[in-house]
Amino acid sequence: MAANIVSQETQVRRPFAALSSYKPNKNNLKDLGSGTLYLKLEPGEVSYLVVLLYSPCLHGKRLVILGQYEISVRKGQVTLMGSTLQQSSTFYRVFAASSHSLPVIRCLSTEVNSAEVLLRVCSSGINLLEKLSPLFGRLWQDQQLFSSNLDLQPNYLQPLVSPPEWNLLLSKLSEPAQKQRVIMVCGPKSSGKSTFTKLLGNRLLSVTPENTVPGVGILDLDPGQPEYSPPGQLALVHIQSPNFGPPFSHPVAVGRNKTVRSHSIAAVSPSSDPSLYMSCALDLFSQYRKMGSPTRDCPLLINTPGWVFGTGLEILVDLIARIKPSEVVYMSQDGPPEVVETLRESAKSTVFLTLPSQVSEYTTRTAAHLRTMQAMSYFHLVPGSKDDLLWNGQSLTSTPPWQVRYSGDNPGIIGIICYGEQPPPELLADTINGSLVAIVVIDDMAAFPEHQGEREEELGNDFDAGLRVLEHFQESRLIEEPRILQTTLENIPYFNPANSITLDPQHSHTIGLALVRGIDVARQRIHLLCPIFPGVLDEVDGSGKKIVLVSGKLDTPGWAYTEEMNMKIAEEKAAKTEIYDVIDTKNDDELDLSEVNVGGEDAEIKADEIDSQRQSLFMGLFHDVPWVERLDGSKGRGVFSRVWRVRRDLGREGDGGD
Repeated sequence: MAANIVSQETQVRRPFAALSSYKPNKNNLKDLGSGTLYLKLEPGEVSYLVVLLYSPCLHGKRLVILGQYEISVRKGQVTLMGSTLQQSSTFYRVFAASSHSLPVIRCLSTEVNSAEVLLRVCSSGINLLEKLSPLFGRLWQDQQLFSSNLDLQPNYLQPLVSPPEWNLLLSKLSEPAQKQRVIMVCGPKSSGKSTFTKLLGNRLLSVTPENTVPGVGILDLDPGQPEYSPPGQLALVHIQSPNFGPPFSHPVAVGRNKTVRSHSIAAVSPSSDPSLYMSCALDLFSQYRKMGSPTRDCPLLINTPGWVFGTGLEILVDLIARIKPSEVVYMSQDGPPEVVETLRESAKSTVFLTLPSQVSEYTTRTAAHLRTMQAMSYFHLVPGSKDDLLWNGQSLTSTPPWQVRYSGDNPGIIGIICYGEQPPPELLADTINGSLVAIVVIDDMAAFPEHQGEREEELGNDFDAGLRVLEHFQESRLIEEPRILQTTLENIPYFNPANSITLDPQHSHTIGLALVRGIDVARQRIHLLCPIFPGVLDEVDGSGKKIVLVSGKLDTPGWAYTEEMNMKIAEEKAAKTEIYDVIDTKNDDELDLSEVNVGGEDAEIKADEIDSQRQSLFMGLFHDVPWVERLDGSKGRGVFSRVWRVRRDLGREGDGGD
């Protein structure tokens, strides 16, 4: 088990930074067989690893292995992404993708003895997603890295760097404290909020004689880039295992990590409904304060969105005032000054700290791309993965859906609620078909506006009034009847759009997302694709609680529409069939089916023939694919239309490019 490594001398066309000070030789590198590699690191030696191991040779001056692996420390100790790993038989999963900064394994220079670690291949199945979407391509590069004919050059690989200012604060915040720590991390977009939170969480989880923290609480308030949940959700997660991968490597919490409670705002930004966002955030913090011992004593890290202007700044100020964190860390020393001063003023009773932003010279994925990858990773999870997540490489169109009865005796859902824009009833079925919906469990009927006043009288002073956004849910309003209507054609139950209600997060919670596969009108069933563990649904059913499907402003899942096409293209490419004499999708973000030269009548005739052939080839790939309407000939196209372009992401506008 090894990787193709070529020394720096083979790369003469462009310079690159040294990725590793580790120099393999027969004394410090051994292949133990069965996919396991032995490494010995000397004090002060650094090994930048990006791991998936393939060919039988490992040579050269630098060790750069890209992909997934499991690591175990057999002697001494090493540091990895803020965590100190001690000698044990435990293997930790590491996902080192080219889309993110690479993990660094260090044997500290303060150590007297060397450290010995074992690496072995991690067979999670996440690499299977590459054939379903080009976004997952070349994440786990198995080719030579130091070769001039590759588009993935070494200087594209960024090691995870923690500036000295970060290290000082990480050390300070991980020291034992007399009171419970609640640390809020905020700052502009791409400033390193998630990275700093991850490093701090890993550091707090490092068990030492002086540090026996019973886990760490993560209050993830960034619906656009969540760490342990799919997009559109806010979550309170209790973690006991370190985090050694990007968010798409753990779209749900499993094993020793547990999601305590989560809410869906059915959008990727708080701007869609700031009041609902605040209500969900404060309910999750209230749940943290209610957690039983010893979980209750764990520190809490709060990650916030990168929206620091206008209403976004008002949200941060309100959160600081309501939650009263022990420390507020602002991830920028470049301001904007008015933002910093406003936050500092609101945190008068709180320690306010600023750090330099994370420097990133290159990124291979945009925020919208990463959101898509997070959603894909979530929907391709193998249900039932308890300790370690596993992924399947089947397209969603070939996955059997859940069939949920929506009318008749004992329906599976109360109805559909639309957050934000309310579609006309006659278009509701078309609106939700092929879209993402949140599966929300109703803990109490007080989740609905017409019942909230009664429930609050019963609760009295039991709920934390300081953490409720009462004006959002208790404002005087008239509820029009009937509360639930049915669409005329499909008989789908939906909440009266005249009321424009949102669910009270104190009396409801989400258990995940679903993709509407289709609607069976004859049998009155809605088909849902979701990776939620069957045990979770059985528990909800056994408790007698009801479920509501919430539709909102989540990204259009264009990736799901093209999975089957991408898979077939990958299969055709692998088999070197005729289709790839015409279509090459190796690097294209957009497939152009009209690449012809204009020049004379013969050229025009030839262009028409090529267009027709290419259209036939592509339409063959879209045979019986749900959500995609097949147009033959010039159906639906302009009178003089001849050029036809097919985009990879059919929902590009809806995917919320950042």
